[in-house]
Parts: sequence; structure tokens; C-alpha cells
Amino acid sequence: MKNTGLLVLLVGIMLVGLASAEVNNYAPVKQYDCVTLSQVCASCNYVNISVKYPSPNSSYALYEGVMARDGSGDWYYSFCDTSLMGRYDITGHGDIAGTDTGFSVLWFDVTPSGLFASISYYILILALSLGLVILGLSMRDAPITILGSMGLYFLGLYILFYGLVDVKDPVYTWATGLIILGVAFYVSARTTHELIID
Repeated sequence: MKNTGLLVLLVGIMLVGLASAEVNNYAPVKQYDCVTLSQVCASCNYVNISVKYPSPNSSYALYEGVMARDGSGDWYYSFCDTSLMGRYDITGHGDIAGTDTGFSVLWFDVTPSGLFASISYYILILALSLGLVILGLSMRDAPITILGSMGLYFLGLYILFYGLVDVKDPVYTWATGLIILGVAFYVSARTTHELIID
């Protein structure tokens, strides 16, 4: 009897997970790039879509845009208003077999680089760079210390260009990137100066 209850519980958890799962076919889009939105409806004579900006704005970036048909039941729309970063929700409707029917909400994410970054990437580069700097200082080996500072240069420039974990603004991420670049410059300049003097 205990096994039956456990089995029912596990099946129930799986069904709830399947019912609440969201399916999305769109990869992240680089900020300011275009994305081709698609919908499949072989029996439709028209398909219209609407796209909402990310929160907190949530106003319509596109309202009732007319999708183009390619002849095989696929409908396309090239959307290029991706200036804001975040999740863009897509809704729409078409006349499936003559009946106006809405389709489920899809979305795409806009990021500075077009990729999903995680904080672990930044921590890895920072740890490797600082590890090399500390190793070089403890061994009194200037080239290793300078190599570690090159990793800090890379991290600072990456944050300036692409933001920090998909957040890019002129205060927070620029300040972080400039501080890291300043530390990198100080370590490399001081180590190079000591290398030349000695």
C-alpha cells in the first residue's frame, strides 16, 4: 500500500510539472538585432501577432502585426525593435479552419550579447585572474602576475561591452568594469615597473 501511495504522488508531481511547463522555441537575441518570429497554421488565411516590451514597461512594441505566409503553412514576421533588454512576450491569433483562434504565449529574451550569461562565468574568470596575480606575487614572478592582470583586463572590457549577467547600464556595469580595469592597470603597471627596475 505504501508503494502505491508513493507511485501516485510521483505521477501527480510529474503531471503538475508537465501542465505548468512552458515551451519556447526562440533563442536569446542580441540587443538591437532582428528576430524572425514564426507560427505554423496550414489552414489559416491570416495570422496577426502582438509583441510586448519587457517589464516594467509592458506596453506593445507591435500590435496586430500581419505575418507573411511562405506557402507551406508557416507564417513569419521580422521584428527589429529590440532596444530594451528582457523578455518580450508574443501573442497572436489566426483563422484556424475559418475560426478566429488565439495561440499560446511565446517569448524571446534580448540580452547584450545574444547569449545567456551566468554569474559563474564571471566568477571563473575573476578567480583564475586573481589566482594568477596572487601566484605571481607570491613567487615574485612578474610575467605570471602580468598574465593574471590580462585576465582582469579581459573581464573589465567584457563587462563594459556586454554588461554583468545580462544587465547593462551606464552606472552599475560601467562602474564595475572600470574598477576592474583600474585594478588590472595598477597590477600590470606596478609589476612591469618593478620588472624594469630590478
